[in-house]
Amino acid sequence: MFKTKSKVLKFLVLSLIVCCTFLAVGVVNSQRLPFNKVQLISSTKETYKHKLASELLPEIGIAKRYDMHFDHLLGTLIGKGDDLKLYARFRKMFIREIGWQQFKDAYAKRLETDFSEDELKELLNLSKQPLMQKLLQSEFNAYEDTSKQRFRIGFELWENYNNGKIDLPLE
Repeated sequence: MFKTKSKVLKFLVLSLIVCCTFLAVGVVNSQRLPFNKVQLISSTKETYKHKLASELLPEIGIAKRYDMHFDHLLGTLIGKGDDLKLYARFRKMFIREIGWQQFKDAYAKRLETDFSEDELKELLNLSKQPLMQKLLQSEFNAYEDTSKQRFRIGFELWENYNNGKIDLPLE
């Protein structure tokens, strides 16, 4: 008899706790917090800063160069790069899985954090100037021009490390 009363009592207490929880959740969800003008202006500014930062990244070439960095990683993974079809397939996989599209918002958020709205506007204007575009294109061309050399040297470095010819520096 005592066991039955104990079980019923436990069931009632548990039911009461569940009902109170649902009631509390319902009350909280039914209350809407007021959205004041300061929050609206702040939210709009953050959205505008994000838009500016997102526009700036392709203009300064970061979006274009980001996926190019996989070439050197693939050189380490695949080897000398003799099989260009395999290399191209791996590159597409890297771009699909961990490419620019996966990280562009994080890059934009970093710009939002590091620069004011006015600074982002100024950088965007600078990036559209012909001389700045020429500088950015020159840097991109230099990166491409040295790509094969970096690829070869990186492969040799990795091979030498794996063959015990090069040690890691001490901490």
